[in-house]
Amino acid sequence: MLTPIEIRILADHLASPRSEDALANAKSHQCAGKLTLSAPPLWNRWGNNVRNTRYQSPDNGGISRTAAPRLKLQWAFGFPGAARARSQPAVTPEAIFTGSQSGLFYALDTESGCVWWTFDAKAEVRSAPTISTDENGIAETLYFGDFEANVYAVEAETGKLLWTRSIKDHPAGTITGSLTLHDGRLFVPMSSTEIVNAYSSEYECCTFRGGVMALDAKTGEPVWRFHTVPEPQKAGKNSEGVNFYAPSGAPVWSSPTIDAERGLLYVGTGENYSSPANDKSDAIIALKLSTGAVEWVRQTISGDAWNGACSRHGSLPNCPAEDGPDFDFGAPPILTKLAGGKDIILAGQKSGMIFGLDPDDGGKIIWQTRAGMGGFNGGVHWGMATDGQTLFVGIADTPGNKFAEGPARQGIHGFNPATGKALWSRLEPDICEDKEHKCRTALSSPPTISAGMIFAGALNGILRVYDSKDGQILWTTDTRREYETINGIDARGGSIDSGGPVVAGGLLIVNSGYDKFGQIPGNVMLVFSADDKGAGQ
Repeated sequence: MLTPIEIRILADHLASPRSEDALANAKSHQCAGKLTLSAPPLWNRWGNNVRNTRYQSPDNGGISRTAAPRLKLQWAFGFPGAARARSQPAVTPEAIFTGSQSGLFYALDTESGCVWWTFDAKAEVRSAPTISTDENGIAETLYFGDFEANVYAVEAETGKLLWTRSIKDHPAGTITGSLTLHDGRLFVPMSSTEIVNAYSSEYECCTFRGGVMALDAKTGEPVWRFHTVPEPQKAGKNSEGVNFYAPSGAPVWSSPTIDAERGLLYVGTGENYSSPANDKSDAIIALKLSTGAVEWVRQTISGDAWNGACSRHGSLPNCPAEDGPDFDFGAPPILTKLAGGKDIILAGQKSGMIFGLDPDDGGKIIWQTRAGMGGFNGGVHWGMATDGQTLFVGIADTPGNKFAEGPARQGIHGFNPATGKALWSRLEPDICEDKEHKCRTALSSPPTISAGMIFAGALNGILRVYDSKDGQILWTTDTRREYETINGIDARGGSIDSGGPVVAGGLLIVNSGYDKFGQIPGNVMLVFSADDKGAGQ
C-alpha cells in the first residue's frame, strides 16, 4: 500500500487540468454585461482581517442562528478536469472570487454563479485572494499567488492584469499561504515542494530556505526578503553517496499576521528539511514590518527535521537523522484582544498543542494546552478562529505520526484565550469502520466564527454549523456526492481541507475536494443560503 507521501508524489505527477478547457467552459457561461462593484468586500483575505481571526460580523455574515437550520444549496460550480478545489474565496455583494487547479481565476456572480470574468494564471491558484479597496471602501485590486510562486495584481471589476512578479529563489519554491496586504505592501509567504524532491535518493537534499517577501502593492517591486535559515552548506553525503546540505527548509506555509500597533509581522514556520535543524523551524517569528528584521523568535519544538524520504520511518537515504516529528505551524498566528484589553497571540501546531504568546514580552509563552494528539494533518493543521471571548480549535488528529501523544480528539473545541483552559469539546466519531479519510470527521481546514456559530468542514466531506457555546450541531450536510452545476461540468464534492468555509452576505460558501494524502478528490464550489434565491437544487 502507498504511503501518504507516495500518494502525493503520484498525484503531483499526474496531468493537471488544462486552463484552455476551463476557459472555454467559462466563456460559454458568461454573465451579461460587465461587473460593477458598489460596496465594500464582505469577506476578504484568508483570515477575514489582518489579524487572521476568521471572525465574521453578523452584519457581513448575514446568517443568523435561527436561519442556519434552513440552509440549503443554491447553486454549485464545477471546476473543469480538477481533482481538488482548495482556493478559499473572497466575496463582495456582487461577486465571488476564487482560484482553481487549472490556474484559471474566476469572478462569479453571487446570485447566479455565471462568470463575470476569468484570469489565466501560469499555475494552480490554491490560496485565498486579498482585495484592496479605494477611498470609498470599494474593491479595487485583487492579489493572489500561484503554485509556481508568481504573484499577481488584477483589477477587481475586469480581471485586467496590473502587474505580476515571481518571488521564486529556488527551483522548488511555491506559494502555499495567502498574501497579506497592509499599508501599501504585500507580504508573501515562501514555501516549497522540496520535501517531495527529497524522496529521491539521487536528489541533493536540501537547499530551499523558507521566509517572507515584501512587495510594493502598486508596482510589485521588491522591498525586502527574509529567510528562516542561512544559506545551506554542504554537510556530508547520504548513504547513496549523494551530497546533502543544511540547514534548510522551515517554510512559511500560511498567511502572515499584521500587528500594526507594534509595527510587526507574525509568521509561523514549518520543519527543517535536513539535519541539523536550526532555531527558526516550528516557531512563531516576529519581523519588523518596515525592514523584515527579526524582532523575536519563539520556537516550540527543536530538532524537527523531516522530508518525504521519512515516509517509511527513515528507510530512505535523504531522511534527516532527526527524522521528524514534522509538527509545523501550518496555521497562521492569530492576534486578538482579550476582554481586559490586552493583546495576545494565539498559535496552534500540528503537534496538537495550542499556545498563548505575549506580544509585549518577546513572544513569551503565557500558557500552553494540549488540544489533540497531533498528526501529519494535525492536531491543528490549517487554522483556528476566535471572537476574542473563545478560541475555536478544529482538530484533525489523523493517525500515523509516531510522535502523537494521547488519544485522538478529532472535532471542534472551545478554549479560554486568556488562560488556555478547555471550555467544551465536541468529539466527532468516525462515520464508518474503514480507517480512511472518507470515515473521519477530522477538522483539518480552519473553522469560521459568526453570530454565535462555528462553520467547519471535515476530511470526510461533512460540512457543519456548530453552536459556539457548547459545540451542539445546528446543521449538517455531506458534500461528498455528485452535483448538477450551473456551468454544466460533471462535479462532485470530497474532502474539505486547506481553505475553510466562508460566510458572507447570507451565503455559506465552501470549496469541496482535496486529492492529497489519500483524501477524497473533488472539484466543486458549493453556495448555500437560508433564503431561497432561485438557483438551488
